[in-house]
Amino acid sequence: MRELRNPFRLRASEHIEVDFTFVRLFGPGVLEFLKNDRDLNQVRIIRSAPGGGKTTLMRLFTPGSLLTLHRNRQEDDCKELFKRMVEIGAATDRCPTVLGVMLSCDRNYAALTEMGSDLNRQARIFFTLLNARIVLTTLRSALALKRLNYPTDLDRIQLLPSGDGGGPSGLALPCRGAELHKWAQNLENSICDALDSFGGINDAASLVGSDTLTALTFLKPNLLLCDGSPIADRLLFMLDDVHKLSNQQRKQLLDSVLNLRTNHGVWLAERLEALHYTDLLSLGAIRGRDYQVTVIESFWRDRLKRFEQLVLNIAERRAALAVGGETRSFSSCLEDSLGGTEWQDTHEKALQVVKERILHRVSHTNRYTEWIAERKSLEGPIRQVVLAWRALEILIEREEGNNQSTFNFALTVQDLQTKDDSSLKTAAELFLAAEFKLPFYFGPSTLAKLASSNIEQFLWMAGDEFEEIVSANLVDPNKPAVISPERQEAILTQASRSLWDQIPRRVTDGRAVHRLLNGIADFSKWYTYRPSAPNDPGVNAIAITMRDREKLMDKTYVVRYPEHERLASALASALANNLLDAQLDYLCKGESWMVLNLNRLLCVRNRLPLNYGKFKEKSLTELSTWMEDGFKNPQKDPKLL
Repeated sequence: MRELRNPFRLRASEHIEVDFTFVRLFGPGVLEFLKNDRDLNQVRIIRSAPGGGKTTLMRLFTPGSLLTLHRNRQEDDCKELFKRMVEIGAATDRCPTVLGVMLSCDRNYAALTEMGSDLNRQARIFFTLLNARIVLTTLRSALALKRLNYPTDLDRIQLLPSGDGGGPSGLALPCRGAELHKWAQNLENSICDALDSFGGINDAASLVGSDTLTALTFLKPNLLLCDGSPIADRLLFMLDDVHKLSNQQRKQLLDSVLNLRTNHGVWLAERLEALHYTDLLSLGAIRGRDYQVTVIESFWRDRLKRFEQLVLNIAERRAALAVGGETRSFSSCLEDSLGGTEWQDTHEKALQVVKERILHRVSHTNRYTEWIAERKSLEGPIRQVVLAWRALEILIEREEGNNQSTFNFALTVQDLQTKDDSSLKTAAELFLAAEFKLPFYFGPSTLAKLASSNIEQFLWMAGDEFEEIVSANLVDPNKPAVISPERQEAILTQASRSLWDQIPRRVTDGRAVHRLLNGIADFSKWYTYRPSAPNDPGVNAIAITMRDREKLMDKTYVVRYPEHERLASALASALANNLLDAQLDYLCKGESWMVLNLNRLLCVRNRLPLNYGKFKEKSLTELSTWMEDGFKNPQKDPKLL
């Protein structure tokens, strides 16, 4: 196996050529949404933004990966993953038990829509080609799973007839694999030749094919044999890149799979960009009665701690694969504290400045005497002391700014304790970092948060940091490579700016999306850094009412308000590319909201907090204005939510 300088640069699974490398790098936590063997027999739509991990997940169930994992099941890198595959019914100690058939839809299917205007004719051609390719891929996969050679061992495969008389149109059953292969290849060739010709297929009705996905009806585990025995206990058909199909083909495909009601597992993987904006605005509410819908990023956002464990496990696996294997644990190379002596002087200066500022502020009153005394009595690490004083300054700002106070009663230590919580501490940390140029974005946990539930985004950032680790090892192999918090933040800030710069050219309606997100980020920064730190530790999201969301999904409404239709399209594009994360039906102050959180990496450029759940409500008109003209600081503070 070729050693790698920086394994984090292997982003997409299709770029990892060696199956052993692939299974070693695969994080077992990716399988969390598969609970048992029933999940392999379901129809499941898997959606995500680019880089969510759809293709990687499906590749694990292909014969090459399954056999490699089974062969190395006792290796430390593979034990946990193999155990999970056994739990979901994909393997036993004896052998893999599922025949995974993976097929990409990025193979000229959409061009079939140009072969005439008759929709029935287009559907017949589409399904005929897709059925043929499913059969061909199944035969290849079957031989691979049985460790046989393609195409010389095709005759060791046999397809039996089903009891209902169904089978390949124009082919008698039972038949050998070579006959089935020839039948499917002839169908594929006839359609591909027509695509390359000027004449096309003039009579679709005469085409030996089908108007639905019939391959799933006659390719069954008990009917597909090798040397007289079933090839596997179950079949799993996986169609990747479904977003490459036309809208009509996507609908026909899903309808066909559902109407057939097969006992097979059928997975359809697509990017969110394939959905209409009304569907994207409904993402959190999608439910399938006859099928499962898994939006990968949404799944992990409900399990943030589990996602952190997953990506850090993946990071450790990748770091172990680096050239020489000298790198220590990836996480241990990222400093996660500002408690070192190199930060002592900065914290002492900050403590002096903040303390003097507070004492001057309260010199006119005895109201805060107990609060001040409590802070003066604090002992411990200098960083914890200065954070406590900065939190106190925020609390005093709130008290002094409260015009409703008519009595200046002295405040007690108990009053202070009821107000002093973790959110306030984070706000103090954020303010302190901004004022005294201290790093805020560093450490393994922060890196996982900044991935915004997208594995590729994590690998991108982790790869930049690992490059720093590798370079340090080259400079001094005898010195442990550790990245300081300051350097981590510099790397992550550059990644944030890069993501911002990519938006106009990378996503649909990119310029409008860029202006809208800029408006949200600029507003969030203005609101977060007000002296009283309202909604501590700060906001990084906006929200529209669920009623306004319904307006954006109403065709008659957006016709009357075209500026809101442009807003709906921009929001949908941001959601499809994981630049915004939607949370529906969030109840607050007697109203139901659709909360729109910024991608956490976007937050870094504007030095925003990384928490969830803090937002400000906005009207459709205000957001439309931001999308056109940007956010402008208001003259007066907005009413608090």
